[in-house]
Amino acid sequence: MEDRRLETPQETKKGDTAFEKRVRRRVAGREHTFYVSAAPGLGGLLAQEAEECLGLSVARVTGGVEFTARLEAMWQAALSLRLANRILVRLASFKAENFEKLERRVAEIPWDLWLPAHAVPEVVVTSHHCRLYHTDAVAQRVAGVVEKALPGGEGQVPQKIYLRGEDDRFTLSLDAVGEPLYKRGVKTHGGRAPIRETLASAILTLAGYTGEAPLADPMCGAGTFSLEAAMRATRTPPGMYRHFAFETWPSFREKSFAHMKREAQKAQHEVSAPVIFASDLDQGAVERLGATLEALPFGKAVGVGAGDFFALDPASFASEPGVVVFNPPYGKRIKGGNDAFVVRLLEHLATHWRGWTAALAVPKQQVPRPLPKGFHGHPMSHGGLDLTVLIGRLS
Repeated sequence: MEDRRLETPQETKKGDTAFEKRVRRRVAGREHTFYVSAAPGLGGLLAQEAEECLGLSVARVTGGVEFTARLEAMWQAALSLRLANRILVRLASFKAENFEKLERRVAEIPWDLWLPAHAVPEVVVTSHHCRLYHTDAVAQRVAGVVEKALPGGEGQVPQKIYLRGEDDRFTLSLDAVGEPLYKRGVKTHGGRAPIRETLASAILTLAGYTGEAPLADPMCGAGTFSLEAAMRATRTPPGMYRHFAFETWPSFREKSFAHMKREAQKAQHEVSAPVIFASDLDQGAVERLGATLEALPFGKAVGVGAGDFFALDPASFASEPGVVVFNPPYGKRIKGGNDAFVVRLLEHLATHWRGWTAALAVPKQQVPRPLPKGFHGHPMSHGGLDLTVLIGRLS
């Protein structure tokens, strides 16, 4: 694959302090390995998205992908990846059979070059088959080393550090993003059992939605599908309206990141009329979603209304078939049980939505057998619940 390096303007180095020169030489000017995590079942989709977005080769690893590049590539990943949950910087890997060796190896990291002076470390430890098995004690020792390495200052900046141990070998990583990436910073309301943004975006990808064709979200609830689709239709990066942990680091260059965001804004599409259609039986849910959309620059891409899906005529809002997506209610919220509801839903789609591509997230045990003609399933996990996403063209 072509190694397309990310370009940002170089900020002036005249008058840099000795500390700033050290940061540039040891952190900003070097390549690092980054780990990007994904929800179970999404590793392959994330790998494809990351390579297309960054123009870099990525490696599939347990739970996600890894790539090696300079910090600017990580900024771009945080800004642009729709399927990623978290991004970690790999700082070190070492053997440690006792606390003395652990503290010595952690102290070798130039923490003052990575973290702001007033960072407050929160250390998350997992340990498997390690002599250092007491995770709370390990976390306390690591946090103490980091705090000692920082000069301190006014205010507090939270910073997560991850330490994973297996067979006495530990991997030390720094959380680059802060709040998980599925938190886009655009949803101001909640809903009953909303689907996570990264999963909604993955389902849109599986359904082949690129933002060009119409999209129907007829059981919208909190509107996660509609918001994700609107960002795709307008080419809005998912991280455009939030902040990241790396923005507090000494290596961060505000002008370079602002340039990156401006370049993304230039590629955005303005949509003056709805291309996404959201509806729900719950009038309150519809009103909350409408209020959220009114405050968003890409909100005009979505039309919102209240109504019953089974009474909805797709020809009333779309002149051509597109994609229709569902995160239907599960369990006690369904009268008559999930099995009957899923079958009814599929039968209705086959009769009234011909030509459309349908995507439904249903509990694994509720998948009808055999699958309807033209449908296939993709396994996912949502909040500990095993789901199957049914994807098919309605002919």
